[in-house]
Amino acid sequence: MNMPLNTTELQRQHPCIAMAVVNVESLAKRHISEKLSNAKQLLDILFPLAQGSHNDVTGYMVYYQHLLACFADATLSGLRQPRQFVALAGHKAQPEALLLKHESGCHLELSFNNAGTIGCHDKANIDDIQLESVERQTRQWISLLHEGIDGHTCSQVMSKQFVDRTGLIYAL
Repeated sequence: MNMPLNTTELQRQHPCIAMAVVNVESLAKRHISEKLSNAKQLLDILFPLAQGSHNDVTGYMVYYQHLLACFADATLSGLRQPRQFVALAGHKAQPEALLLKHESGCHLELSFNNAGTIGCHDKANIDDIQLESVERQTRQWISLLHEGIDGHTCSQVMSKQFVDRTGLIYAL
């Protein structure tokens, strides 16, 4: 069970321990920030926007059948190749997940959660980016942001279901 840490009390009773906790937390946040930045650079390469960078996006939405990236200055941009957006989960105005498909056939899922361990640190609330890997008829999802228990890349074999741009079920 995770309990909130009373840092004020900890600092009063054990200042050295409190300093160590603050250092570890800031290191973890820096690590998350670096992972997000690297993953968004990959998005810029595989799924470039018509204008701007995924690093500067503050949110994503679906307008009719098009994915739009929203920026802090209220400008919007679609994907350079709009057909790369194939499906979503949740509501178009505030999706829970977006599914993109590269011309190689590989899928990538953006998951959003403003209360998630990573999403709460990201201005677009991206909590995970998972890349699809298909080997021997087995579909595996590799997380670019979350780590497994062993500290290595986290991957899962699972099927997923979305709604495509036309409103039909898109199952993987």
